[in-house]
This record gives sequence, structure tokens and C-alpha cells, in this order.
Amino acid sequence: MYSNYYKDHELFIESVHRFLGSEVHPHVDAWEHAGYYPDEIYRKLGAHGFLGLLIDEEYGGTAGDYSLAGAWCEAFGEVRAHGLVVGVNMHSLVVSYTLNKFGTAQAKARWLPGAVRGEEIGAYAFTEPGAGSDLASLRTKAEFKNGKWVLNGSKIFITNGARANFVLVLARTDASAGYKGFTTFLVDTKSKGFKVARTLDKLGWRSSDTAELLFENVEVEEHNVLGVVGDGWIQASNSLNWERMMLTLTALGGARAAFRAGLRYSRERPAFGKKIGDFGYQSEQIQQMYSRIVFGEALCHRALDLLIADKPARVEVSVAKRLVCDDALKIADWAIQIHGGYGYTTEFPAERWWRDLRLMPIGGGTSEVMASLAQKELRF
Repeated sequence: MYSNYYKDHELFIESVHRFLGSEVHPHVDAWEHAGYYPDEIYRKLGAHGFLGLLIDEEYGGTAGDYSLAGAWCEAFGEVRAHGLVVGVNMHSLVVSYTLNKFGTAQAKARWLPGAVRGEEIGAYAFTEPGAGSDLASLRTKAEFKNGKWVLNGSKIFITNGARANFVLVLARTDASAGYKGFTTFLVDTKSKGFKVARTLDKLGWRSSDTAELLFENVEVEEHNVLGVVGDGWIQASNSLNWERMMLTLTALGGARAAFRAGLRYSRERPAFGKKIGDFGYQSEQIQQMYSRIVFGEALCHRALDLLIADKPARVEVSVAKRLVCDDALKIADWAIQIHGGYGYTTEFPAERWWRDLRLMPIGGGTSEVMASLAQKELRF
């Protein structure tokens, strides 16, 4: 069930579904139960060209646009293991893409070819224990000493944090410079002073590693500064806006899959001499689920069109993330209700969709933050 929005990428979407059918879907339950998916999946994705969609060809990528990346997000979002999905997408569509845009030639040559092949895994470290979505309150700092930058601080809720080979870290470099006082650094996780403090046990996204990271006098060479010193806030804002779009498109794919699970069950489950989908209330519920998916497509694709055209899209992305992610959770909840008691068991897919989609109105900026951002930037 897709709109015609991705008609130019139909063959690509078919190839994605073939890959997922053979290499991902058969294994997600085992990975969820183990609480971890193997790094090997990155290498398999890389071998099929799925990790370089937005990366320049000189580093092994395909130099695609946001339309291609959007098609990937919606197709990959139908995998019933969003910890895996978002872990891969953070690496390929956010971390590697940010490095591709802002990194020095030396840093890109060192890390991007391996990232595209799935041999080097990346993470992005924004959030801190006391800051959340309030980037202005970040306390991780970097000082320039003896020709190197020295990082001290901590980050939390970092997707891929425990398995990452490199991490992009937003740190404060000048407390008196306001928004120009932040810089992004590339940190090799083999660096002295870098530590994974712990991994977090979570309600959903069970197979992903979400970590708290510590930086204790971690030294960073100047060539591992992204862009110029003081540009970190702008880079983070741009990266967050695209990350939010990625999460929203992923949630849309998950909502479709949850809807299909509910629809299929309603057509199969008999009660009182007919299928439960034939009862008026269930029929209305299914109609509501479908309507919210169609509405979500319109919001997402409007925002994506603006990003493709390189036009301001912060309002549209914020509105789409809030409404689509909230609706995706509602659709998953309805899918559980349609399944009745079976929906509350792990025997059927509805409960995992609810657990995984529950993070979407939180991650990348809560629904409340999205509403506030949109309200501040609305212009008529």
C-alpha cells in the first residue's frame, strides 16, 4: 500500500523488499529475543548498496536524494524491529550523511568508504542526561590544548552507542558565544578516555543498543572537527530536522504494517457467525486507521518535497512528526484491540508494533517539542 509518490523508485522498493524478505524478516524475532542484532547485517546492507543512498560516489555511495531516502525509510520501516531499522538509518542516513556534508577530506576518506560498506558503524551524540531536547543546555565541552581538542562530558540515549566505531559529538566550545559556541567533533571510539558507561534496557526497540557515553579527556585532532569551530549548532539543527523526517517516514511504514496486521486478523477471525471485521465498530476502526495513514502520507510527502527542493521545512517536518508519530501509535493500539486477548500476547505482531512505535513521539524531539517548534516558526 503506497501512494504514487515513489513511482520513480518502484524497482528500488521491490529490491528492498526482496532483501528484507531473505535477510531480515526471518531473523527479527530471534534478534528481538536476544536483545541484539549482529553487525553482519550492516555488511549485508552495504553489499547491496543500501548504506550509501545519500553519500557521494567517490566514497562508494550512490549520491541519491531525499526522495530515494524517503522510499527506503518507508519500505524499511515495515520491518517489525524498529530498533534495527533506526539503528541502520541513524548510521547511514544521518551520521554518515552529516559527515559527508561537513567533514574534512581527511575524515571522509578515513571513515565514509567503510561506513558505506557497513564495516564502520557511526552514532550521533546530541542528548545529555540533564538536557534532553534542549540543546542549549548541553554541558559536554571541548577545549583546545596543545594543538588538539579535549572533550569532557557525557551523552545518553545514543543509538548505536555501544557498537559504534565513530561518534559525532556536539560539544560546547565557547560558553560566551551563544549558538555559535557549539562544535561537532568526530570521535574514534578507540580513543583513550572514551567509555560506554552502560546500555539501556527499554520497553521497545529491544534489538538496538542504546547507550550512555562518557568522554574523559578525549583528544580529537583538528581534522576531525566538522565544518568550522562554532558551526555545530547549525549542523545539529539541520541534522535533527532530517533525522525527524527519517523517524516520521519510518513510523509511517510501521503504521502501514500494523494496519495490515489488524486488517488481516479482522478478515480471518470469526465471532458470532461472521468475521469480526464485518461488525460496525470494527469496520469504523479499520476505516479510521486507513484514513490516518493516507493523511500521514500527505503530510510526510509535503515536507519531503520541501526538503528535496532545499526549501525551509522546519514547520512541515515538525507538524508531520507530531501528527504522524502520534497516529502511528494509535494505529498500533487499535491493532491490539482488534486482536483482542491475542493482541496482548507476543504470538501476534500487534504488541511489538505498539512497543516500537511508542518511542516515535519521543525520539528526535517529543510531540510537545514539535508543537512548540511549529508554533514559533509559523508565518502567515
